[in-house]
Parts: sequence; structure tokens; C-alpha cells
Amino acid sequence: MNPKIQDEHTDQLMKAILTLKTAEECYNFFEDLCTVSELIGMSRRLYAARLLKNNENYTEICQKS
Repeated sequence: MNPKIQDEHTDQLMKAILTLKTAEECYNFFEDLCTVSELIGMSRRLYAARLLKNNENYTEICQKS
């Protein structure tokens, strides 16, 4: 865990996320919390992280993203 981001507010955020049980709850939560651009950015970042985990290189990821 990165100590630079851990504080009371981040702890509350993580605990709130852990209470979500359905995709609909997640959509509602993140729509209230983030802008559309932020959500799209996070989803693309997660996609790129998955590609990296599957040993794809940066050039391939840029072409797919």
C-alpha cells in the first residue's frame, strides 16, 4: 500500500467501495463520485493494466487503447 495516498478520506473511499454488491450499485456510486471523463480514463487504465499483466508491450497497448 502506498503511504502517500492512505489517509482517513481514502480509507473511507475504500470502505465505501467494498460495500458495493452489484454492477448497478457500482455504476450509481461512480457516476455520483466521478465525471464521465474520469470514469472513461479509469476504465482505459484498467484495460491497459490487464494487457500489461498479459505481457503485451506498450506499442501494442497504445494501438488497442
